Amino acid sequence: MPTEEDITNPKGLVIMHTHPGSHHNKALLVWKAPEFISHPKTKTWFLVAGTIILALIAYALYTDSATMAIVFIVLAGVYYLTHRQEPKIIDIKITQLGIFAGDTFYPYNTINAFWLVYNPPYVHTLNLRIGGKSFRKIVIQLDQQNPVTVRKALSGEVPEVEGEEEGMSDILTRMLRL
Repeated sequence: MPTEEDITNPKGLVIMHTHPGSHHNKALLVWKAPEFISHPKTKTWFLVAGTIILALIAYALYTDSATMAIVFIVLAGVYYLTHRQEPKIIDIKITQLGIFAGDTFYPYNTINAFWLVYNPPYVHTLNLRIGGKSFRKIVIQLDQQNPVTVRKALSGEVPEVEGEEEGMSDILTRMLRL
């Protein structure tokens, strides 16, 4: 039964915000994982990245494009500010009603599909396709969790997309340590 804490999304589906300890939302699988993978950066990485940014700014100034120079400066600043923090370790819970990733709850009725990418030692993630008109991808780190156990817990609730691999942007992010 919906409560005042429940939210109705634009499609009219009720997103339940039940408490993890509720007897209506029993945890089927629980683990801890970092909210994202932090890629260690060396002094050489910062030197190369700084040189590229300075070259782009110099090119922008050379072509009399102050706006482009400002954009490169802002992008470099935003990247620095958002990537200097270490990932928090969050609780992941697959429950009878949906998936908790930290404080965020994804009810099964909002998850269109899931897939697992498991290529140790680099990638081991649970990926969720969420949404109605516009899809978004949620990536949850498996850490040491067995992907077969995760697949079994979700297979009766959400369709699995088989054969889905890591996206090109994810590969480039990992390889360039972004």
